[in-house]
Amino acid sequence: MIANSNNYREPIFEIISAWSIQQPDKTAAIFCGQTLSYGQLEHQSNLLAGYLLASYPEYSRGKVAVYLEPGLMMPVVLLAILKAGYTYIPLSHFMPNERIAKILDDAAAFLLLTTHSVINKTGIEKLFPSTLALEDIHYPDEAPTVTLPAVQASDLAYVLYTSGSTGTPKGVAIEHRNLSYYLDWFNQDLWPETQAVLPLTSTLSFAAAVTQLYAPLLRGDTLHILPANSLHEPEKLLAWYGKHPSGALYCVPTVWDELLRYHRESGGALRLPGTVFLSGEPVPFDLKERTFEQCPDAKVYNLYGPTEATANGSFARMEKQKAVTLGKALRGSKILIVDENLIPVSAGQSGEICIVGEGVARGYINRDVLTQQRFFTYESENVCYRGHRTGDLGKFNSCGEIVYQGRLDRQIKINGVRINPEEIEIALREDARISQALVRPINEDTGSTRLSAYLVSSDSFISANEIRNFLQPQLPATMIPSHFIFIETLPKLPNGKLDLKRLPLPCPVRPALSYAPRQPANELEQELIDIFQDVLGFRDLGADDNFFDLGGSSLQVIQARQIIRRRLFSDIDYSLFFHNATPHLLSFIVPYYANDEAPAFSDDGTETASLSSEQRYFLTLDQISPDPRTYQIAFRLTLRGPLHIAELEWCIQQILENNPVLRSRFDLDSISCREGAYPTSALNIIRQQCHANVFVSGEVNDETLLETAGSPEMDVERNPLIFIRLFSPTDHQHILLVQVHHTVFDHDSIELFFQQFIHYVRAYRAGDRHFKLGQGKSYQQYRHWQQQFIEPVRYPQERQFWLHTLAEYVHNGADAALFALRDDQEGENLWCAVPEELTHSLRVFAKNHQTTVFVCMLTAFNLLLNTCTRYRHVPIGIPVSNRMLYEETALLGCFVNRVTYYDKIDPDDDIDTLLAHCRNRMYGILDNQTLPYDVLHSDIRTYGWDEILYAPVCFNYLAAMPAMVKIDEIEIQVNPIESSLAKVDLTLSVNEGDSLKICFNYHKKAFSAEEIKCLSDEYIM
Repeated sequence: MIANSNNYREPIFEIISAWSIQQPDKTAAIFCGQTLSYGQLEHQSNLLAGYLLASYPEYSRGKVAVYLEPGLMMPVVLLAILKAGYTYIPLSHFMPNERIAKILDDAAAFLLLTTHSVINKTGIEKLFPSTLALEDIHYPDEAPTVTLPAVQASDLAYVLYTSGSTGTPKGVAIEHRNLSYYLDWFNQDLWPETQAVLPLTSTLSFAAAVTQLYAPLLRGDTLHILPANSLHEPEKLLAWYGKHPSGALYCVPTVWDELLRYHRESGGALRLPGTVFLSGEPVPFDLKERTFEQCPDAKVYNLYGPTEATANGSFARMEKQKAVTLGKALRGSKILIVDENLIPVSAGQSGEICIVGEGVARGYINRDVLTQQRFFTYESENVCYRGHRTGDLGKFNSCGEIVYQGRLDRQIKINGVRINPEEIEIALREDARISQALVRPINEDTGSTRLSAYLVSSDSFISANEIRNFLQPQLPATMIPSHFIFIETLPKLPNGKLDLKRLPLPCPVRPALSYAPRQPANELEQELIDIFQDVLGFRDLGADDNFFDLGGSSLQVIQARQIIRRRLFSDIDYSLFFHNATPHLLSFIVPYYANDEAPAFSDDGTETASLSSEQRYFLTLDQISPDPRTYQIAFRLTLRGPLHIAELEWCIQQILENNPVLRSRFDLDSISCREGAYPTSALNIIRQQCHANVFVSGEVNDETLLETAGSPEMDVERNPLIFIRLFSPTDHQHILLVQVHHTVFDHDSIELFFQQFIHYVRAYRAGDRHFKLGQGKSYQQYRHWQQQFIEPVRYPQERQFWLHTLAEYVHNGADAALFALRDDQEGENLWCAVPEELTHSLRVFAKNHQTTVFVCMLTAFNLLLNTCTRYRHVPIGIPVSNRMLYEETALLGCFVNRVTYYDKIDPDDDIDTLLAHCRNRMYGILDNQTLPYDVLHSDIRTYGWDEILYAPVCFNYLAAMPAMVKIDEIEIQVNPIESSLAKVDLTLSVNEGDSLKICFNYHKKAFSAEEIKCLSDEYIM
């Protein structure tokens, strides 16, 4: 029996409004922890509806385009548009702007509602001037009384655009009665079987969003809105279902297949939904069987129907070991199997599937001829109903269920998106170099379907990448072919029709991109290339080949991430993969995202552990250094204003407690370390007496501080490695002098220490003595990460880089044999400041030369050495930090390695050439900075290069210190204290800031004060 339209005259927004009266405080929608009550939904949608009617009175019954990201405003905006009697046109992020322009033009929308976020990402307001951001709507204090128009069942609710054969998308016009009918069936017939919580995961441009968004609101339930791309991030999606055990999923079979694979490969730790609605493309029998193998108690439904039927026209509950069918028509609808003349075929015969009933759309807007071809009138019991010819081939089985047999026309579905190949062919032929184009679906062994484009072109140099770039502004990613096959002519039969059987299948060989393939540089790159090849079906790929240039889709990203997880034990999220989509770039990411399948270890910070490479290096230097102060770092915290000493002591105790690495003890026999070995009580602040004749003015310089404090004894095996002294020259001035060993600290840790101190001061003054900063990861975990993932993966490849680079240094004349190690470290510092105006000019200069201030200053230093000193052909030692390579960048500890730089100066080279040489050399070095210097030095000795590649000069580029912070009446400032001890003959330190500050640290036996002053003047000039 076919439904009578009188049953569905009540618009959906009226039912939702009724719920707002019955339960105004109940949560109507939730998104990322934010909620919207039914009362708020009603109030806000009424406000917006009134605003639109008052602001655009001339557009009665007009069309409003909607371009929104997931969020609580989605239901508000859609209900407001429906209440105002308008028709909404949903747009989505997967649509290129050119396609959006065609839709807006075809729909004749008078307004586009969006947000600033979307505008900033897409520039949509330039494409469509009548764009209004929701944030720019200002409601009057007293909203004018606006009478909402009466909405009839025959009025349009929305228009969804699908692929069209003319090159222009076609808009399916859905009336209010269509929408009300379908949602009534879903809530009254299907939902009671499961009573599952179905979240909104679809974009508004897909018919699936209709069910997901409106169905729970019509029942008075809570609408759960998930973040964008949730379907492509299995770990996050399944984590949601873990928190919502009664959850359901509505998706295409392809997505469900990927979720099943992910669930199996992750060991089944995450929860799959107990109810699954599959729609949008045929359900393979194998997929159904695997579903019940992994989810024996799952309720799985096959929902069938095109956008022209609102969402679906038939449904079937699938069962194990039973054939997949499309089931039977929805209550109130009818399925016909007809011949080409629209006459029903005999039972069991094949024909075109037609859907008849209240869910069938009005037709296509502005496509009268096509509407007449695809829609028809069906009379039953003296009542006329709308019918739609789906273009699908099918038949009834003996049980009266529909069996799907494929497409009658060329339309296909890929990842649930209906695609007309003719639209793609039209877009391809717009490229002047392409004379003929044919697009065909290719069914792969994996069961997936991909598009292949067969092209006839007069340009023999045209590449697949160029064509893909040409199509991207015009077509959604799903419609861009994966394969581009160039042929001399399209094969034809004697009657002139295309001979499709003679079209060549896509070759697995790498397609012609606009760049050549590069061989992998290491085993990890090769592993990632293999994964790309397995997922994309190509061979002979290169390390720089972009996954998406090769035709990869978002679903194939899921496959690639799953294989990376399984083979390489690394969890790469969707965004990371997207922005690092080549084997080369991923090889830098993979080691740092170890998953839970990696070996577990204790992180309580108290167990004995081996040393990091940085600790091992500085521990060695400490043991051979003639002066124990050389590898101690000093800095000062200056506090001005009224302060209680108890406050200082509490803040310092919290920092020491939160950072057990500062309380480490080393064992030189076993070359190991125990974090947190000393209790915080053993590290009290030492009150230092201020002698009147020393602190006369109340202002204390660094030299005076260090002389007064003396050198603490830091025996790595017997004493704590951090000493904190308090100087109080006046009642309102306090100085904390912190001296800490380099094995547990570095320059960047000064800023991190200061930030923690500020947090604790604020907590103390707020009376919160229980405040704790997040523990994050311990330095011990960094050691583990380095030994488990960096050492085996990066060290071998970096060692080869360095052996090649050092050999090149020797070949190019590097020779420091004249400069031996000093037996003392008697040094001096000369400070100078680069004027702020000159600093600004330098930054502009660096930007104009597409380089960094670091490269400019290093180039100038190298030039200075070669033109003004006898250190003409010596390598330069450069400290580099590995902290940023680790995910926990706020971790205190030692992350400093040392690299060696050498670049021969040619007197004929101009500054541009010198900068380019330095930039290219340093970029290569920074890509290979983790290999420990002591490991590399062992190779240097083996090759007999230890004298000629010794670095008697160093260059150090240091980050700026944070600005002064004021808390109540207290001003707090941090400053590093540069030691005058000379580690090498000459070290140039450049300190970042509004004005660059430069320090020349020199050994008194290598340079005189006058020589350094001349060098300083020359360098600044």
